[in-house]
Amino acid sequence: MTTLDKLTEPMVRLFLRIDAAGPSDELLRNISGFWTLKRAGQVAPLEEIVNALPNDTLAHVFVAYLSPDGLQHWLVSSPGQYVSKLLSVKDRMTIDDADKRSAVRLRRLFDLVAEKDEPYSAMFETKSADGNTNLVEVFAAPLAARERGTKALLVAANSRVEQL
Repeated sequence: MTTLDKLTEPMVRLFLRIDAAGPSDELLRNISGFWTLKRAGQVAPLEEIVNALPNDTLAHVFVAYLSPDGLQHWLVSSPGQYVSKLLSVKDRMTIDDADKRSAVRLRRLFDLVAEKDEPYSAMFETKSADGNTNLVEVFAAPLAARERGTKALLVAANSRVEQL
């Protein structure tokens, strides 16, 4: 039987949940299932699987690359419209350029996925402009990058208004 590492105090402040279990959101579960199918028993599927994702998921997806410059910055590539607005990420930007709380959360999640070479899902709360509390769930999974030695991740996100 395997057990998950306990979250450190800084991680508990950032996330409601972060684990290797599948996402609770149906759209993210579908993307996770697609990733698992394309993985076909390998550590990670090829980066090109992103091009084969179903069209209805593309607005929720992007690829993150660990910069090859040695500075350990995560770079964003081709974020869909929904995820771009939700997580404040834009094409060809580093995660550190996103809003501060999103940047810290994403960087921690991406570092964990890159270190373990396993998919993780995470959930956290955000406040919208109208005062509602949104639950944001992010799924991140390793990809086999085109360039040898480069870390790449498939990232998908969705949100819902928290119902009291």
